[in-house]
Amino acid sequence: MRYLLCLLPLLAALTAHAESFVWKVSKGANHIYLGGTFHLLKEEDYPLPKEFEQAYEKVNWLVFETDIGKLETAEFQQQFQEAFLLPEGQTLKSSLSAEAFRKLKNYCMLNDIDMQQFMAFKPQFITLIITVQELQKYGLTAEGVDSYFYKKAKTDGKLTSQLESMQSQIQYLANMAQGNEDNLIEQTLADAQELEVMMNGMRDAWRTGNEEKLNKLGNAPMLTDYPAIYQSLLVERNNNWMPRIKNLINHPEAKFVLVGALHLAGKDGLLSMLARQNYQIEQLQ
Repeated sequence: MRYLLCLLPLLAALTAHAESFVWKVSKGANHIYLGGTFHLLKEEDYPLPKEFEQAYEKVNWLVFETDIGKLETAEFQQQFQEAFLLPEGQTLKSSLSAEAFRKLKNYCMLNDIDMQQFMAFKPQFITLIITVQELQKYGLTAEGVDSYFYKKAKTDGKLTSQLESMQSQIQYLANMAQGNEDNLIEQTLADAQELEVMMNGMRDAWRTGNEEKLNKLGNAPMLTDYPAIYQSLLVERNNNWMPRIKNLINHPEAKFVLVGALHLAGKDGLLSMLARQNYQIEQLQ
C-alpha cells in the first residue's frame, strides 16, 4: 500500500508549523511555486496551510498532475475500468496464487467487500479499492488539495493545465507491479494493519514541511521493497515532468504547480532534480 501513496497521499493532523510543503523555484527573474499535495483530506484539514493560499493568490495559472476536471466524467470512469479489465478467460482468482487469493478473500469477507464484482479485473484494481476503503476508515473523505484548487481556479477564472494526460496516469496505475501481483496483494493487506500509524507520521511531515521525514516514511520503503514500482510511479514520471516544469519556469508568468507530495521528496524528487540543475529553491514559511 505504501507504493500507492505517491498517487493517493493523504493528510490529517493540525499541527503548528514553521515551514510548509510549498517552494519557490527560480532561475534568473523567472519563478514558479511548487506545492506538494495530498489527494484526500479530512474535513478539519480546512483551511489549508496559509502558504498554499498565498502562492495561489500570486498567480493566474495553476498546473496539476493531470486534467482534474475529467476525473469525475463518464469518459474517465469508462477508460479507468477498461484499463483494469483482464483479458478474456482470465479472472482475479487465476491471476493470483492460491495463497494470495485466500488472504484477499479473507480480507474481503472481514471488510464486507463483494469480491465477485471484481473477478474480471486485475489485482491492481482491488488493491486501489482496499487502499481507499482503509483511508476512509480514518475519516479521509473530503476533497484533496488538487481538487480544491482546481475548483477555486475555475471559479476565479484562472488558467489551468496539466503535466500528463489522464490516459497516462491510468496506465501507470493499471500496470504497477505487473508480474508481481501476489506481492502487491499481500503487501497491501499487510500495510493495511499499519496504515494509521504510517499516515500519522506522513501527515505530520507534510504539515511541518519536513521533506526529509516524508521521504523516509513514504519513498524509502517503496524503494527498498518495490524498486520497480518506485522507478515507474515516481522516477519515470518525475523525469517526464521535468522538461515541462523547466518550460513553465522559462515562461515569464508565475505559476503554481501542484503534484503529489512524494514526488518532491528525496534524491529522485523534483526538488533535488531542480537543485542539481542550478535552480534556486526556497521553502515558503
